[in-house]
Amino acid sequence: MLKSYEQLQTGLVTPNSFKSAMITNRLFNMDLSKHSDIRQCHNAGITVLDLDPAEDRFLLSGSKNGDLAIHDVLNNSGHPSYTAEIICRIRRNTEYSHRFCITSAQWYPFDTGLFITSSMDHKLKIWDTNILRPADTISMTHKISALHMSNLPSEHTLIAVAMEHPHVVLVDPRTGSRCHELRAHCIGVSAVRWSPFAEHLLATGGRDNKIFFWDIRSANGYLRSLDQHNGEAVGNKKDMITAHNGRISSLKFTDNGLYMVSHGTDNRIRLWDVALCKNTFVNYGSIQSIYANFRVSLDLCCDSSLPALFVPCNNSINVYDLFTGCRIRTLIGHFSLVTSCVFRSTTHELYSSGNDMTILLWTPDGEKELEAEREIHSPEHQRVTENAESSFDTDSWSD
Repeated sequence: MLKSYEQLQTGLVTPNSFKSAMITNRLFNMDLSKHSDIRQCHNAGITVLDLDPAEDRFLLSGSKNGDLAIHDVLNNSGHPSYTAEIICRIRRNTEYSHRFCITSAQWYPFDTGLFITSSMDHKLKIWDTNILRPADTISMTHKISALHMSNLPSEHTLIAVAMEHPHVVLVDPRTGSRCHELRAHCIGVSAVRWSPFAEHLLATGGRDNKIFFWDIRSANGYLRSLDQHNGEAVGNKKDMITAHNGRISSLKFTDNGLYMVSHGTDNRIRLWDVALCKNTFVNYGSIQSIYANFRVSLDLCCDSSLPALFVPCNNSINVYDLFTGCRIRTLIGHFSLVTSCVFRSTTHELYSSGNDMTILLWTPDGEKELEAEREIHSPEHQRVTENAESSFDTDSWSD
C-alpha cells in the first residue's frame, strides 16, 4: 500500500489504478466486522437480501416465514462503531403481507419509494415504501422462483418472473398485467436476470439445466442456448445442449454486461462471454454444498484490479478472482447455510444472510488499515516523500 501511495504522489500510477489497487487490498483483508453490526429482527431463516442502488443505503431482507425488513446501513454517527437499525418491518400476520417463504426481493432501481417481492404463495407484490403496503398484487398460476427488474433507464420497466413452470412471464408494473411470455424451457424456470448493458437482453435459467438468452423484441424465440462444452461435445444435439449438469441456481452479469456468472446445483460456477455466448472455461473448482436444493444468491465487485466473485458455500462465503478462478479468501461466521450476499460498492462492505436468522457485516480489517495509514503519515515516510518530490523539482537541464 505504501509503495502504491508513493507512486500516486509521483504520478507513476493514475488515480483510477490506485483506487483499483486499494479496493483489491481491502478485499484481501475482508473479515467479520469487529466494530459494527446489523440489528437482528428475523425469526426464521433469511432467504434474500437487496441493497438499494439509488442511495446505497437501505438493506431489504426477506425470510422463510414471509417477514420483510428494511435496515438503514448508513453510518451517520461519526464513529466507526455503529449498529444498523431497523427502520421498518412487515410481519406475515398482516392482511397484506406474504404468507409463505420470500423467494425474491428487489428495490426499484431509481427510487427507494418502491420495491418488489415474490413468494411461494404465488404472489408478486409491488410495495409503496412510504406506507408499507402493496400498491399492487399480481397473482401467478404457480410458485414464483425468482424475479428481476432491469437497472437500466429504458422504455420498458418490465419485471421478469420465473416460476415452477416452463414459461417466463414479463409483467408491466405500470398496469399490473402480463404483457409477454417466453417459451423454451422444458420444466420450471429457476433464475432470471436482465443485462445491465443491453436493455432488451434477458437471461433465464431453468431446472432443465439450460440457460437461454432472449431479445424480448423478437418473436422468433430465444437468441442462444448456452452450451457448457461450446459445441465440442460428441453427439451434441440441440435438445442435449446444457449449461450445467444441474438446475440453474443463480445468474449475475458483470457491471459492463460483457460477462455473466452462473451457479448450478452441480456445484459448479461458469463464466460466460456474453457477446460470443461461449463458456470461458475458468475453473473455480467444485463448490461443494450439502444443501443442493437451496437457491443461493451471489454477487460481484468489479471495481477492483482483480474483479471479485462472492459465492455462498454451505456456512461460509468463498471469494474468487473472477477471471482466474483462484480463491482469494473464505469468510467464516455463519452457523448455518448462507443464502445470499450483497456487496456495497461505496464502502467496500459485504452483507450476508443465512438460515441462522442473522445478517452479518464483512469489512476490511480495520486494524490493518489503521496500521497502513499510520505508516503513510509517519515522519520517516514524509521525509522519503519530500526527497522524492525535491528530486523531481531539481533543474536537471545541462548546456
